[in-house]
Amino acid sequence: MKKLEQVSDIINKCVSYIGMVIFIVLIVACVAQVFFRFILNNSLSWSEELARYCFIWMHMLGASLLIEGSGHATVTAILDLMHGTLRKIVDIIIELVIFFDGTVMLYAGLKLAYSSRTNLSTALSVPMWCINSSVAVGGILLMFQAFVAIAMIVSATERKEDKPVL
Repeated sequence: MKKLEQVSDIINKCVSYIGMVIFIVLIVACVAQVFFRFILNNSLSWSEELARYCFIWMHMLGASLLIEGSGHATVTAILDLMHGTLRKIVDIIIELVIFFDGTVMLYAGLKLAYSSRTNLSTALSVPMWCINSSVAVGGILLMFQAFVAIAMIVSATERKEDKPVL
């Protein structure tokens, strides 16, 4: 279990750093576009497309980081009433749904990347499979985070407040 957590931490750090670089590129592209359009009165043809593709990749990478940190918006009114084994079962079901979503994203992302393998983006002339593969990469990361979460739930010992009161 410790090894799995270490691998998860390494992957999360790599994804975080990649996300930071992508975010910096996104900001620079947007600032450059504003500068060229409003100061120099000469719009860049590629900056909006670059910003869009950076945003797509950042979104797909960030989704897995939010799963790892339980950062997605959730409604926990019913979950907060559950304790012990029932809570573990429901948490595992939730993670299985996330794993299934990741599987669907992986399948659809691979199909999309394959079908767009010969296309190029309009302004940047980047192969579209590079952009569309973000869905598959996001799916793999979601599946991995869900797997780690399930392993942690299963291996976790029962907390005092989760024990039934007799």
